[in-house]
Amino acid sequence: MTSSTRDAATKTGSVDGEGTCERYARAPTIDCVISRDVPESADPFELTVRQAEAVVRDHETAEARRQLGGLYYVDDRFADAQQQWEIAFRLFRADGNNRAAARTAIDIAGIHIDVHGHVAAGGGWVERARMLLERVGPCVEWGYFELATIACSRNDIDELLASAERALEIALEFNDPDLEAQALADFGLALVTKGRTAEGMARLDAALAAISAGEVSPTAAGICYCSMLTACDRAGDVRHAQEWSGMANDLVRAGGDRPRVLHTHCRLAYGSVLLAAGRWPEAEALMVEALGPVESPATLHRDLTLAHLAELRIEQGRLEEAAELLAPFEDRIHSCAPLANIHLRRDQPDLAAAVLRRGLNELHGDALRIAPLLATLVVAELQRGDVQAATEAADRLDEIAATVDLATIRADAHLARARVLGAAGDDAAAVASFERALATLGEDQRPMLAATIRHEMAGVLSRSGQQAMAITQARAALACFERLGAAIRRDQVAALLRGLGDTGRARPQRADDLTGSLSVREQEVLDLVRQGLSNAEIASRLFISPKTAEHHVSRILTKLGVRSRGEAAAMAVRLAATSDT
Repeated sequence: MTSSTRDAATKTGSVDGEGTCERYARAPTIDCVISRDVPESADPFELTVRQAEAVVRDHETAEARRQLGGLYYVDDRFADAQQQWEIAFRLFRADGNNRAAARTAIDIAGIHIDVHGHVAAGGGWVERARMLLERVGPCVEWGYFELATIACSRNDIDELLASAERALEIALEFNDPDLEAQALADFGLALVTKGRTAEGMARLDAALAAISAGEVSPTAAGICYCSMLTACDRAGDVRHAQEWSGMANDLVRAGGDRPRVLHTHCRLAYGSVLLAAGRWPEAEALMVEALGPVESPATLHRDLTLAHLAELRIEQGRLEEAAELLAPFEDRIHSCAPLANIHLRRDQPDLAAAVLRRGLNELHGDALRIAPLLATLVVAELQRGDVQAATEAADRLDEIAATVDLATIRADAHLARARVLGAAGDDAAAVASFERALATLGEDQRPMLAATIRHEMAGVLSRSGQQAMAITQARAALACFERLGAAIRRDQVAALLRGLGDTGRARPQRADDLTGSLSVREQEVLDLVRQGLSNAEIASRLFISPKTAEHHVSRILTKLGVRSRGEAAAMAVRLAATSDT
C-alpha cells in the first residue's frame, strides 16, 4: 500500500462505518448454501445455482451477478465466475457504487493470481480496486484490499505481516467479523512462516474460535482454513493439521462438497504433514487423491501438491517420476527444493545451487521456507567443492535458527554445520554437531531427518576410526530407511555397513532362501552379475537405466549380506549347485 493509499484509508472525514457483512446482509448471499442450517435435499448447492441463474436472467443486477460468480467460484467454475464478476464490476461502476466495484475487482484479482498464477493480470485488478477506493475514502473495503492476494501464495512474509496487521485494525474499526477472522488467520500464517510458531498458532486459534462461535460466514471461514492448513504444512504440525483439516472437511460436507478447492487443500496439507512425520503410505494416498480428475484445477494447490509428491518420489528412488511431476511448474517457488535434490542425485551440483539461489532470492522474511533451501545449498556447495560458500550458507542458517522456535530448523542448522566441519576435516567437532542435531529433535517426529543425521554421523565416525559407534548409528539409520521405503538412502547406508564389515543379516543358505529374499527383477539382475556383466551391460540387457541397475545391485548385496559383486556371484553359483544336488 502506498503512502497516498494509507492516507486515504485512515484520514478523517466522511467515514462509512458500515461493515461488509451488514451492508450485504440485505442481498441474496452464497453463504446460505453452505450454512449448517440449510435443509437437507438431494443437491442443495445445484438448486441454489439454478435459482441464482434465474435471478440473473429475470432481474439482472450487479449484486446478482456477483453472487452468481461466487457460487461458480466455490464450485471451481473459475472461468464462469470471472465472467460474472467482470460484468458485475462494470454494472457497479455504472451505478456509481465504487465500494462494491472495488470488492469485485479484488475477487477477480484472486482468480488471476491464486487460481491461474497470472500475477501481472491480477495486479492490474488490484490497482483498479485501489484507484476506486481512493475516491471513496476510509471504508472497510480497504481491509479486504490489504488481503487481496491469498496469504499462502505471498512470498514476501514481512509484507504479509504488515498487511494483515493493517487489515485487523480496519476490521476492528468497522466491526467486520469476516475481515477480522481473515486478518487473524493471515497474521497467524505470517508469524508461523517467520518461525514464531507459538505466537502464530495462537492467532490462528483465535480465528478458529470466531468461526466455531458462528461469527464468521462460511465463505470467509473457508479462506481462513486455507491459511490455517498452510501454516500446518510449513511447520509440519501434525496435531493442528489433523484437527483443522477435520473441521474444514465438516464445512465442505455441509456445503455439498464445496468449496472444492478447500477439500483439496485439506488433503494436501495433511498429506504433507504426514510425509514429514514418516507416514508415507497415508501421505501418498492423500496427495494422489488431491490430484485426481474431479478435484480443483486451481494452479496454486496443484503445483504445491506435485512438489510434495515429487519429494516423496525422490526419497523412494524414483527420480524420473519426480522430474516429470515438477516439469510443468519448475518456475514455482515450491519446486525449488525437490528440483535441487534431483540435480544433486544426478551429480549436477551447479544446477542445484542455481535453483536454490533463485528460490532464496524470491523469498523474504520466510524462515520456514528459506531454512530448508539453505540446508540443501550447503550440500550443493560441498559437492561443488566450495567449502567457503557452504560455510556462508550454514552461517545464514544459524542466524535463522537463532530466531525461530521450531526444533526442525535448529536441527537442520546443526546438521549443516556438521557437514561443513566434516568437509573441513574437523571430525570431532562434526560428530558433536551431529549429536546436537539429534538432541534438538528430541520427541519431534521427523524420522527421515533423524535417520539422515545418524547415517552421515556414521560416515564421520567410521573415518575417525570409531567403528563400533559407526555401525550402531548406521544400523539405526538403516532400520528407519527400510521402514520408510527410502530406497536410495537405504542402499547408501547398507553400502556403508558392508564397508564396515557388518552385513546385519543372515546369509541365505539354500536356493529357496534366495528366491524368497529377492524380487523377480533382482533375481534376473543377480543372474547377470553371476555372468560377469557390468551395470551398463545389465541395463542394456534389461532395458533399464544404468543408475537403476546400480540400485538393484546395491539392494541385492544388502539382502544377501555380502560386500561385493564377486561375493554375490559366488553365492549364486554355490546355491545353484546346492539346489542341483
